Amino acid sequence: MNLLIIYNSALDPDSMSGVQRYFIDVVREWKKSGHRIDFLVGRSAWPSFERNFPGSTLISSDNLFFFPPHRLHQTWRYLPAFAWRMVTPFFVRTPVKYDLVLACAQFIYEVGPAFTLARRHRAAMAIKIHHVLAAQTPKPGLFDRLHLWSERTTTRWLNRRADLILCTTRRVAADFNAIEARLGLTPSSLISTGNALNFDEFPYHPDTPRRFDAVLLGRVHTQKGVMDAPAIWLEVRRHRTDARLLIIGEGPHRAALEAAFSKVGLGPETGAVVLTGGVSDREKNELVAQCRVGLSLSREEGWGLSITEFMAAGLPVVAMELPVFDEVFPNHLDLVPQGDVAATAVRLRFWLENSDAAQRQGGENRQFILRYDARYLARAEINAIEAAVLAHRQRGKRLDRWKSKHP
Repeated sequence: MNLLIIYNSALDPDSMSGVQRYFIDVVREWKKSGHRIDFLVGRSAWPSFERNFPGSTLISSDNLFFFPPHRLHQTWRYLPAFAWRMVTPFFVRTPVKYDLVLACAQFIYEVGPAFTLARRHRAAMAIKIHHVLAAQTPKPGLFDRLHLWSERTTTRWLNRRADLILCTTRRVAADFNAIEARLGLTPSSLISTGNALNFDEFPYHPDTPRRFDAVLLGRVHTQKGVMDAPAIWLEVRRHRTDARLLIIGEGPHRAALEAAFSKVGLGPETGAVVLTGGVSDREKNELVAQCRVGLSLSREEGWGLSITEFMAAGLPVVAMELPVFDEVFPNHLDLVPQGDVAATAVRLRFWLENSDAAQRQGGENRQFILRYDARYLARAEINAIEAAVLAHRQRGKRLDRWKSKHP
């Protein structure tokens, strides 16, 4: 099959979201099965996609708007780019005819172009929903309100016309059905397939020397709770003066985070915190293996892919409570209340001061997480995609027969 993935939310050449991380392993498996997987993505993000999806053709949805790192926090700048990325699918040229077009999220600038190109190619249309915005903590900003409005709009479109709706978890599926119910729609039939990693890339060596005491991994964005990190690490350092925190990832709020660390006396000259920015997968995996404890401060997650990576490396994980964690990682996380800086610091210190317990918990985490193998997920999703394409073709044939009889 020929599959086209719409990924208009990618903005810059360095940042990598959890959704993109998921696609890396799944797309690799789909290609091994003989399928062609291409991407529609803004040209400003091409360097990241060229690194992570070799062999995929990249089709530009936007040659006009570029986002240097120092402008990523200015979200109002995204609006013209997203508007243009919704228009280009009406005329953009593609190298082949696609059998299915897959939207990477339920944002209007992903779903709209997916439906446009699906119509042009007479292809099936599918989506993978990783989390539902309306189920998260309400946000007051204009940009957030626009996203919530667009989610209601795309829910109506998907309910009427999508050939396949995949969700990461049963909770995400329930949240999507809840929006449909509030809109007076008949609930869609959804398939929960999960998330996964290629664990061959995460060799487990408990005796690896530990250069860092804790690690944060992911997009540097306020929604990931990163602005809690300075206060938390300051509290940890009151008791362990040589403790070192590693932060892996790039994002729009990196400059603000660096400034916040400096404000509490944990600037780069102290050696207390290391921010790597964007790094290759191989370097990231090596760095995580050199840490003692994984840390998640996220305010919202559809899964928790950084936690999956921590557990694959055999780390105990301290995380702020989110309902989805009970479904995905039951009884394997050290959970603290959302926003509780003091409790987070206490639990980090516990694992740092009890190395035997940390190693036992890390080993248990490693054994548990192997159930989320990318090969299983890729097989389940491609089977669902093939069934959706077949059903779409059969409907098309029936419609063509009806039109021939009713000219």
